[in-house]
Amino acid sequence: MKSKEILLLSVLLLILSSLSCTSGDDVESSELVQPSNWWEKLPRPVYATLEKVENSQWWFEVYRLPHNIYAIYEPYQFEEAICYLVEGEDRAVIIDTGTGIGDLKKLIDELTDLPYSVLNTHTHYDHVGDNHQFTEIAMLRDADGINRLIEGRTNESLMNYLRPALLRKGLPEEFDPDSWTIPSVEPTYLFDDGTLIDLGGRTLEVIHTPGHCTDEVCFLDKENKILFTGDMFFPGPLYAFGDDVNIDEYFQSVKKLEARIKEFDFLCSGHNDPWVKSEVIHRVREGFEDVFAGKGEFEEEQGVRRYYFNGFDILIRTDMIK
Repeated sequence: MKSKEILLLSVLLLILSSLSCTSGDDVESSELVQPSNWWEKLPRPVYATLEKVENSQWWFEVYRLPHNIYAIYEPYQFEEAICYLVEGEDRAVIIDTGTGIGDLKKLIDELTDLPYSVLNTHTHYDHVGDNHQFTEIAMLRDADGINRLIEGRTNESLMNYLRPALLRKGLPEEFDPDSWTIPSVEPTYLFDDGTLIDLGGRTLEVIHTPGHCTDEVCFLDKENKILFTGDMFFPGPLYAFGDDVNIDEYFQSVKKLEARIKEFDFLCSGHNDPWVKSEVIHRVREGFEDVFAGKGEFEEEQGVRRYYFNGFDILIRTDMIK
């Protein structure tokens, strides 16, 4: 081989190596982010304490929570996504719509006779997968989030989430992985920080909590002292390493919730466990402070650290630690 060809080949290999080290798929395949034995924690103990509601689709497990709330759980895919049906006297809302692998609309129609609409906590794929099934879609007035919802997701961009290592029990018969997309959806209603959503005898307040992404929000049911947290918090590894994460805003949002902690007793989170005592928010704030101060137990791989705390972990890129 000529010296010029060797040089070109070396440059090409260097470029490919650089790309492979920085691609999102490689980070997501890290054992720290996606442990190969993730299913060993299942079933999570909390579900034995909740009333299970039978339904026609095995992909979903449904649990009745206090105050006319249904937790709709996807336990057979690594994300363990949870969305919620929340009923008022006049209407209901669906908080997030999961991965889109199951037929969520069919399930919702089995659970309620009330008119309903969708409220998105944010627009990552595992929270908006079935948005296209519904006619009324509400989200934060945020340009990045709106663009993400309108763009949708291609089949190619989603196939990584159907790797055998991320599935526990196959896929529903009616689901075709080769045609799985998240179709483009335009929101029909935009809310802002502080917007009140009236369901009749029940009001949800929008609390903007950016950090995980720009359009992340929580919904506060002040009367019943419940906070729906999306990905702002869940009992697992908090994703603070993505390209759209702003770590300073994430920390400020944690402190924003902590300042209002007397207004909610329980958290209904977007993954893993739907019923968490609110005092964990104090520990999350302390956890971020420890990370920033160079404290805390962690493991590191591919430029990402996983810090271990009581009731949650923090996944953060090493370049984010000041």
